This record gives sequence, C-alpha cells and structure tokens, in this order.
Amino acid sequence: MKRFLILVLTFSSILLLGCYAYFYLADGSTDANYLKFTTPRQTALIIGSSRAAQGIQPKFLNSYLKRNDIYNFAFNVKESPYGRPYLKSIQRKLESQTQAGIFILEVNPWTIGIDSVTVLKTGGYRETDNFLDNTHFVALKPNIEYLIESYPESYINIFKDKSKVGLNETFFVEADGWLNVTISLEGKTTSERTEKKIIRYNKLLSQYSSPSSYRLESLENTIRFLKQHGQVYLVRMPIINGMFKIENELLSDFNDVMYAIAEETGVVYFNMMPDRDFYTYTDGNHLDQVSGRQFSINLAELIMGSRNPNNKE
Repeated sequence: MKRFLILVLTFSSILLLGCYAYFYLADGSTDANYLKFTTPRQTALIIGSSRAAQGIQPKFLNSYLKRNDIYNFAFNVKESPYGRPYLKSIQRKLESQTQAGIFILEVNPWTIGIDSVTVLKTGGYRETDNFLDNTHFVALKPNIEYLIESYPESYINIFKDKSKVGLNETFFVEADGWLNVTISLEGKTTSERTEKKIIRYNKLLSQYSSPSSYRLESLENTIRFLKQHGQVYLVRMPIINGMFKIENELLSDFNDVMYAIAEETGVVYFNMMPDRDFYTYTDGNHLDQVSGRQFSINLAELIMGSRNPNNKE
C-alpha cells in the first residue's frame, strides 16, 4: 500500500509539473487578455476599450513623454466598461506606492452605457463574473487562475496559436500590453469589416442606454483613485463618420458629459474625434497600426501641452 501511494504521489507530481510547464508556454498569443495578468504591477496605465488596446501604443507615448513605464491595460467594450470589476482590477494592477504616474482613460458612449437587455435578463451588468471580475492575481506567470477560470479555448490552442502570430487577422499582446493586430487593409476586406461593424453597432443601439449613472459614478471613482497616484487624462479616440453617427444617436451630448466630469474631478479631457478623417482604420472602429502610432504621438503632444485640448465638436 505504501509503495502504491508513493507511485500515485510521484505520478501526480509529474502530471502537475507537466501542466505547470505547459501553462508556462502561454504568452501574448494565447488570447487578447492573458499576458496583461502575468506582467508586474505597473506605475502608469492606459485604460479603456479595444480602441485603446489596439490604438494607443505605449512605446511612442513613453518616447515622447520621456518615460518607460506606460502600460496598456485596456481590454474591450463588452468586458471593460467603467464599473466595479474594472476598477478593482486596476487597483490590483497598480503599484500601491506610485506617486508620479500617468493614467490615460479612453472614454466613449459605450463604456459609460449599459446593455439594458443583459440587465433585464440577468439582473447584472455585462461584465459581471467575467475575467476582470474573477482574476484576483494580476501579476503572476504563469497565471494558472486566469487559465483555469477565464481562458475560453481548449488548452491545446495555447500551443497551436503560437504558430499563427503574424498571419492575417491574428494578434499578439506585446510586453507593454499593446494589442498588436495583424490585419490586411486592402480592398474589399476593410470595406467588408467596416460594413459588418456598422451593422453590429446599429443593432446594439436598440439594447444600449447611455449614460448610465452607475457607469458615470464608476468612472469618477476610477479617476479619483488614480489621481492619488499621478496625472489623469480622459481621451475620446477617433472613429469613422459612420460609427460617429451611431454614437451620436446613442449619446449626442457625450462631449458635454465628459467635459463636466473632467471639470468636476479636476482632470483634462481630450476630444480627438474632430481629427478622425486624418486616420485610417481596420474596421471603422479601430485604428490601424500606422495610424495608432501617429495617434499615440499626437496624444503625447496634447499631454505635453503643445495643442489646445478644449476642442469641442
């Protein structure tokens, strides 16, 4: 019996070590979120939806602002609207002793709105019980908690997806948190993606309500928390005219709402929507890599005070 127990324990130990070693293969190709929960706690953060995750590139902000610590902790509009789960995750990710941080909060009508259909069906918000809500360890590699609780695919894909990096319509989360998306921008492909995106967001209009008092309160709480650790900037990122029209239908006075919050909380709001025609997009909603680079530089210039941020539209 003793020998049997030793064999069982030995086999179990080998199996656990094998699983641990396999999980260690997980990286920026695993999914669009995992890597951000494996890096150390940070002192400067980019926060927001996938517009920020893809469109704000930390290395250019760092270069122009003469920093080396700006980290992209943005996710997507469904999973990371302003709310308690996101704020808790931000609090966990931020190095508690930070005093001179910089925090860029991307805002849009969807991130301060609620999915009324989800609220009616479940009694909760769309991000309830998601990976932000469930991942308590945000600086652990490998992050077994995330992989067990929140990884949406079969574990074999951890290995398989590593070979797909760089192919069309694939992504890789870089060490600084930037979601690097590889995508073709030629001909019908971009047009088709844009058309699908507009159709999708037009459908969302019927189920979304913006602004939500809960979201606005959460945004203000996020701002006030981060102000204890450095400078906070709100930014509205550009999108194509067709998407902008949809957002105006959802919340036509969005800019007024943001300027009011900025004034109340003592931060700056950059409305960069008027420059939307100067950029190119993968689907009308996300900046492509080249435009993301230029946008990041332009944002850095705004932060440095080289342009007037009070540009209303």
